[in-house]
Amino acid sequence: RTFALRVEGDSMTSPYPGQRTYPAGIIIYVDPDANVENGSRVVAKLLETDEVTFKVYSEDAGMRFLKPLNPQYPTIRLHDGFAIIGVVVGSYYPE
Repeated sequence: RTFALRVEGDSMTSPYPGQRTYPAGIIIYVDPDANVENGSRVVAKLLETDEVTFKVYSEDAGMRFLKPLNPQYPTIRLHDGFAIIGVVVGSYYPE
């Protein structure tokens, strides 16, 4: 059931050398059956608008967050209006 998506925007582009990064245009592979763990890169959907986002899943003090790799973007606090679609299991940057 794994599927592929093309990343748009730069919220998951890391400005730090040596850190994994996902620039615009890269293809990510998403497994909807994979377990979501703290630090997983996930695709989530805002249920009321069907907007989809790609971020790092984080848990802290009983709260859940979606964090971008690019610090210029805000962290999103997860609430009941979000659904995790799947976990990113790989990426491919076309030539």
